[in-house]
Amino acid sequence: MTVSLLNLQPVILSIIPVLVMMLMFALNRKKLWLVRLALAGMVLMVVFLMLFQYLDYKHFENCLLKGEGYNPFHNICIQFN
Repeated sequence: MTVSLLNLQPVILSIIPVLVMMLMFALNRKKLWLVRLALAGMVLMVVFLMLFQYLDYKHFENCLLKGEGYNPFHNICIQFN
């Protein structure tokens, strides 16, 4: 079984609340290096979120070009009769 970026989407997006908590802790304790690490992680997660949205849009576009519908929950094209 191959691991793709789309298979890791829930895991990657679940890191965001951890980063927010880490940022709040770092700001409370005034640890500048931890603030920078949390902010860098948040920027990386935003980039991943934009990448996921782009890949989903491209798959949607490919389904429409084939004349099929799109099921976003299963990430598959639906063929109409």
